[in-house]
Amino acid sequence: MAVAVDSARWLMRDALLKLKRVEEALSLVGIFYLGKISAAAAWDLLIGVRTHLWPKLFKRNLTKEYGTWAVITGAEDGMGRGYGDVLAGMGMNILLVSVTYADLEDFAHEIRSKYNVQVEVMDVSIYAGELNCDDIRRRFAGKEIGILVNNITGMNSDTAIICGAARTDLWRPLGVGVAYVPAITSLVLPAMMGRHKGAVVNVCSPTANLSLSRFHVYTTAKAFLTSYSEVLRHSLQPHGIVVQTVLPAEIPHKVTHYTGMSVLHGAFKFVTPHHSVFAAHALSTLGYAHITSGYWLYGALAWIMECSPWWLAASIIITRLSV
Repeated sequence: MAVAVDSARWLMRDALLKLKRVEEALSLVGIFYLGKISAAAAWDLLIGVRTHLWPKLFKRNLTKEYGTWAVITGAEDGMGRGYGDVLAGMGMNILLVSVTYADLEDFAHEIRSKYNVQVEVMDVSIYAGELNCDDIRRRFAGKEIGILVNNITGMNSDTAIICGAARTDLWRPLGVGVAYVPAITSLVLPAMMGRHKGAVVNVCSPTANLSLSRFHVYTTAKAFLTSYSEVLRHSLQPHGIVVQTVLPAEIPHKVTHYTGMSVLHGAFKFVTPHHSVFAAHALSTLGYAHITSGYWLYGALAWIMECSPWWLAASIIITRLSV
């Protein structure tokens, strides 16, 4: 009996000793993991400071850095107007491009009289077919175009699911995101490459990572534009041209007022900046970040999303927007 008891005690001590060794090994793994998480968080914080705070310490002259003219597409509302107002305030001449035949003359007169810069308006038909590149090239001739802002959107006119979508709802996003942006970008690049300076800002959308049934082709086109923007950046970097991809959370825009989008307006109405505030902040990151949310608070939200289980956040958004 005593032998059995002693054997049990010996086995228990041996098991505890092995468990202690396992505990020490797991402690080292935990310390390493916490160190890795802490280092990653510190690095992300430094990147955030460099992107959103450091540029604010210096006054920049974008006209001298890039050129005297800025071409802004999709200036009918939202971010397009914000970019136009801010760039004109920096002394840049503005060429406003509309593809929806919106009346931009009032906006042009507003910034022309406010900032005493040259402002021109150009209507371009994209939904009906290919761009009239010869006409656009003539309008670009003689202008030192330093910044091109591709802010045009081609969202569905309604939120019908893909099997019930009208033909225009299939072609509009493709015509804008897949055809228009590369075409108009190719028209400004030769002069930029000749001067070895310039900037192309492509306003994309984080919805490209979501499978939204009611925005089907739109999200697909945005995914293309995000990829195209990165390819363009790597191709033009040796020529001194800056390419930036902007992925904002949401800026109020008349084309986003659709059934099912109220959830986004409700979620972001307390943190959404005015379009001019957003544009000023986004422009301050130009040259400092090749991919940016454009606004410091959106950057914080994007970081939280990255640290959270993506499948959970995506499933919630998809469920709310696919009804």
